[in-house]
Amino acid sequence: MTSFWNRIGWRLTAHLLLLTLGLANIYPFMWMASTSLKTDSEAKIHKTELLPVLKYQLSDGLTAIPAADPADPFSERTSKLLADLKSENDRARSISRTFVPARVSSDEYARRFNLVTESAGSAGKIVRGLDLKTATAELDRLVARGQLQTARFQTENYTFVLRDLRFAMHTAVSLIVTAAVVAIALLLSSMLGYALARLKFPGKMLVLSLLIVGTVAPKDAGYIPVFMMFQSLGAFDSLWGMVLWMSGVSIGNTFLMAGYFLTLPKEVEEAASVDGAGPFRTFFDIALPMARPIVMTVGLFSFLGAWNDFLVPFLCTLSRPEMQPLAVAVVGFRDQNPELWHLTSAAAAIMVLPVIAIFIVMQRTIVNSIAVGAVKG
Repeated sequence: MTSFWNRIGWRLTAHLLLLTLGLANIYPFMWMASTSLKTDSEAKIHKTELLPVLKYQLSDGLTAIPAADPADPFSERTSKLLADLKSENDRARSISRTFVPARVSSDEYARRFNLVTESAGSAGKIVRGLDLKTATAELDRLVARGQLQTARFQTENYTFVLRDLRFAMHTAVSLIVTAAVVAIALLLSSMLGYALARLKFPGKMLVLSLLIVGTVAPKDAGYIPVFMMFQSLGAFDSLWGMVLWMSGVSIGNTFLMAGYFLTLPKEVEEAASVDGAGPFRTFFDIALPMARPIVMTVGLFSFLGAWNDFLVPFLCTLSRPEMQPLAVAVVGFRDQNPELWHLTSAAAAIMVLPVIAIFIVMQRTIVNSIAVGAVKG
């Protein structure tokens, strides 16, 4: 009985620990997604709230602003609010191709018109705060009149980032470069891994030794000579130069490929050789299809490396900022506009979403695809 409860206790502790670590890792992504759907002021005021607050904006059919009634402070405040929102919308339409409606929340409304409330705090002190109850009631009355409508998520941030900030072009560059890098990296890593696992050729031990030395040497040590070589070749400011630099053989991927090819049965390849298949045909028609799980894994690693790479694309596009991939463009926009958290978060979300989608698809494929070597007698 004691051992049973001990097992339950250890499992519960392990699950709580995993849940805590999972939440700690996923919270930054949740915060980023939430901030990307907020207004500029909301992103600064309600930093820690994951769910964007309810906001109010002009109704689409509102054309005339009613005159304020001097005897009614509510009428005076709301007339000024409606006029200000209309003025902000007109200005936004005139300067931006992507129209983002001006929105106001209850606390912003209370601040704008100095709506405060007083309550008794500790030790009899009077505590002053925003009168959110009155602000919400007045805004809801405008909604009931059909002059305002509610919105919680500002999805226009994504349209603004993609169209006005030209992030659609940077996304296209990232997709093109990443696809080319993944294709070349898969071809090189799989062919080299297969050669090391199956073929006998002069200098094989030398190649293995160089690869092992390469795992010890820091990756950044080769940037300067490669930079000078590419500069002399005139390979900068072009997509092919960027792809060529990023498509170098990954030593880790090569060893993954070689290790997996060693687990495949030789008999199938020997049977293909007896039937007249050469090394290339045996590799492409027999070995590579059987190694599908490791190919998908290496493809995922190559995708993540190429999609998230910053230094190489930055060096290759110093004089051509319009050719920058998404990773470089996001960092550049953040450095130039450190106060625009909502737009920076939207740009970062655009960069993260493909990675999450690809990982989910690849993970399912890797788990479900099991290569089983079989020899038919």
